[in-house]
Amino acid sequence: MSIVADFKASLAHGRERDNCSRDVKAIDAIIYLTYRCTSRCKTCNIWKRNEVTDKTAELGWEEWKQILTNMRDYGIKSVEIFGGDALLRKDIIFDIIRFCTDNGMGTYFPTNSISIDRETVKKFVDTGLDTIYFSLDNVGSKHDEIRGKDGGFTLVKEAIENFAELRGEKEKPTIVICNTISKNNYDSLEDITEFSSKYPVDAVYPRVMEEYSQENIDASAVDGVLPEPYFTPTDDISNLMSEEQAREFWNVIDKSMKSTDKSVYVNYMGPLTITNEVLTKGSHAIPKCRLCTTVITVDPLGNVTPCLMFNNYHIGNLLTEKLTDIWGNDRHKLFIEQQRQNKINICKNCNLNLYYPGVTQTVKYYIKRAIAKIRKG
Repeated sequence: MSIVADFKASLAHGRERDNCSRDVKAIDAIIYLTYRCTSRCKTCNIWKRNEVTDKTAELGWEEWKQILTNMRDYGIKSVEIFGGDALLRKDIIFDIIRFCTDNGMGTYFPTNSISIDRETVKKFVDTGLDTIYFSLDNVGSKHDEIRGKDGGFTLVKEAIENFAELRGEKEKPTIVICNTISKNNYDSLEDITEFSSKYPVDAVYPRVMEEYSQENIDASAVDGVLPEPYFTPTDDISNLMSEEQAREFWNVIDKSMKSTDKSVYVNYMGPLTITNEVLTKGSHAIPKCRLCTTVITVDPLGNVTPCLMFNNYHIGNLLTEKLTDIWGNDRHKLFIEQQRQNKINICKNCNLNLYYPGVTQTVKYYIKRAIAKIRKG
C-alpha cells in the first residue's frame, strides 16, 4: 500500500474513532481470558495478580459465547484476546477465534510465545486469526533477560517459523513484531528489524513503554476505586530512559527512517507522536481519552470496565446485561466526566491513546513521515 493510500485509510479510521468517541459508541473490545501469566517481565506486573486470581472462577466457553454474542449484537468490530498469557486458556481460545471469524469480528492476539507449539499455530491459522502480535524486546539472551524467561527468544523464533510455514500463501494471520522500548532496549530496533527481515513478518511496531507512578495512582480514584495499572516496575527500579539514552533512541529512530532497506515495514506511530518527557519521565499531557469511550474491556469474569488500568471499576457484566445498557450508563458517564476534567492522574502516564488514533494524531503522524521521506530524498 502506498503512503497516500495508507494515509486515506488511516484518516477514515481516525474519523470513525473521533465520531464514535463523541457519541460514546464502542467499536473494539479487549477481553482478558485470564490474568495469569508465564512471563516475568521487568516492565509489567500483571503476573503478580496470580496471587489473588482464582483460576477456577475464570469463565468457560459457553459463558464466553454468550458474551461474544452480546458484543456481536451491539456491533463490536474487533476483539483483542488478552491476558496474562491467554494461551493458558487453550480450552476456549480457538472457539473464541472461530466465533469471531464466523461473525465478522476481527481478532488480534498478543503473545510471549511461551505456550505456542506447532499444533497451536495450526489451530490459529485454521480458526481464522486475523493478526498475531509477537512480543520481542531484543534478540537472543537480551530478550530473555527483559522478559524474565530463559529461552524466550528461541520460542519466539520457533513460533514465527511455524507461522511462516503453516500460513503458507494465506494472507492471514498478519504477523507483527511488537517491540516495547525502555532503558533496557532503547537501541534494539536495528537488530529486531534485521531479525524480522529473515521471515515473512508484515510489520514491526516499536512502542514506548508506559510506567505509572505511585503518586499518580494514589490520586486517580474514581468513585472510591483506585486503578491497578500493570505497567509498573516489578523490582522497584524505574525502566525510564536517561537523557543520554533518549538521545540515542532518537538517533536510532532517525537512522531507521532514513534507511533504504525496506525488507520489513516499520510503523513509527508510537515514536513519532511522543515527546522526550515520555521517554525520561513517563509523562504525557492528559489526553481526551478515546479508549474509555470506544474500547470495552472485559475481565476474566465478564465484568466490563472503561479502562484496562481500572480492573475493579465495573460498569456492568455481559453475562447479565446487554452491552447496549452498559456502555454509556451513569457509572460509565461518571468515569468519562472525571477523565475529561483531568481528574484521573494516571492518564499522565498512559500512551494507549496513541494506538487508537483520531484524525488530528493521524494527520500529525503522516506529516512527520512525509517530512522524513523528503529529507531522505
